[in-house]
Amino acid sequence: MQSIIKHIAAEVEKCNFLLKIGKRFSGRYDKNLSRYLKIKFGFSLEALISTALIFGLIFGSFTFLFLVNVDLLLAFVLAILIFYVIFLLTKNSIISIYKYESVVLASLAPLVFYEFSLNLETSSIFEAIRSISCSEHPIVSQDFRKVLGKISLGQKPEKQLLSYALIQPSNDLKTAILTVLNADKKVIDIGKYFKEAENEQEKISKEIEIKILLIIVVSTFLPLLLTMIYVFWASPWFIFTVPLAQIFFQIFLARSYRMFILEKLETKRDTLSELEECAEFLETYGRFLELCYSPEVALIKTIENISERTREKLRTIIKKVFFHLTPLNKAWSSFIINFNHPYAVISLKVVNRMLEQSSKAAGRKILKIAAKLRERIQVERKRETLIGAQRLKAKIITIASALLLGFIASLIPVIIYSSTFIFGEPWIYPMNNLLITISLLAAVVIMTYTNCKATIDENMRLHVILAVLAYFLAYGVNSFLQHLI
Repeated sequence: MQSIIKHIAAEVEKCNFLLKIGKRFSGRYDKNLSRYLKIKFGFSLEALISTALIFGLIFGSFTFLFLVNVDLLLAFVLAILIFYVIFLLTKNSIISIYKYESVVLASLAPLVFYEFSLNLETSSIFEAIRSISCSEHPIVSQDFRKVLGKISLGQKPEKQLLSYALIQPSNDLKTAILTVLNADKKVIDIGKYFKEAENEQEKISKEIEIKILLIIVVSTFLPLLLTMIYVFWASPWFIFTVPLAQIFFQIFLARSYRMFILEKLETKRDTLSELEECAEFLETYGRFLELCYSPEVALIKTIENISERTREKLRTIIKKVFFHLTPLNKAWSSFIINFNHPYAVISLKVVNRMLEQSSKAAGRKILKIAAKLRERIQVERKRETLIGAQRLKAKIITIASALLLGFIASLIPVIIYSSTFIFGEPWIYPMNNLLITISLLAAVVIMTYTNCKATIDENMRLHVILAVLAYFLAYGVNSFLQHLI
């Protein structure tokens, strides 16, 4: 569908009349977004708005013509509703790409700045660009490979990097690159920028928390709301649409609101411990280098003064250097493989280059790198706490909703049959209780799945089982009490 929208928007870009209409409906003009769309897809924001209007009018017109013979007012209201929904879906299907890249690049800005700055201390700007292009950063590494290709054709690295910075959808990454370009590589204050970037990252984390909470609330109360509407509007045979509505929310709404980048922001315990091990190693190793020990002897001294877990990783490099007579720079590469955390990997690679140039001068720089890693550990621990709090909220709300849905599932047949005594006849023909139970149970499973996805919870299967048990507990207890009464 996106390819169709892009194709039509590219054609609309050629029509000045449609562009004027799009400009009138675009509201607050976003130059960054329009420039991004123009560079990325070949059409402007006005063209996208006009395309969204065209799609909305087409679907709205069909809705009106289909229902006009049934009820004129209903046809008019639904046509406007369908027009607005299709307009938003069409527009957001493209703009969501811009928002996605903005969030991803904003989250990667501190890491890119950190890697770029450390590489500039030991090599040229070309080598710094090449280092990032060889990394596995989403979007950024691919973009830097394109920049590297242009540089290989004879263009200046600084000019290409500046051009790349100016077209970024993320102001954070743009600021990071411009900071590196405008500073002397010997006096770049990594710590100052690092703290400023993390402050911005905390704002993004708070926005993510709000959106996660929105997903949890909607996915939880949607089945409750629909169930009560169907029951009190005398249409409980529509119960089977409750899980369908949940699936629709998961596909079309949760995907747009769920912060894909949360997976990048989340810090797993094993990788966080790796960062602590790396910081511990660099602190100890840097001190011995400052005492004028050679890099090889400093390794022997370091292994005697670090924790057992870090010592296990260091034994590999010790064996290669002293028993297999492997050069330190090659043995160091096998040591880096033991780490997965990007900040740890980047730091160790830069330290290796520092040792090749001057081991004495490297000691103090290594201690500074270790200090930055300690700052990063504190940030990631805060983030881990925030994510844990969101998961706890999701668990509590999910279990409570499963209990309530189980209670309602057991109560619906009572409401249907009791209507016979109140109104003289039931609202509808008696329903199969099994259909009600299965429909709401499916809604519970989908609700739990959505909430676990929103909080990137790896224990999804366990939470689904607990929610199902809570559902049947409420259903069974209430059914038993009804029989007693």
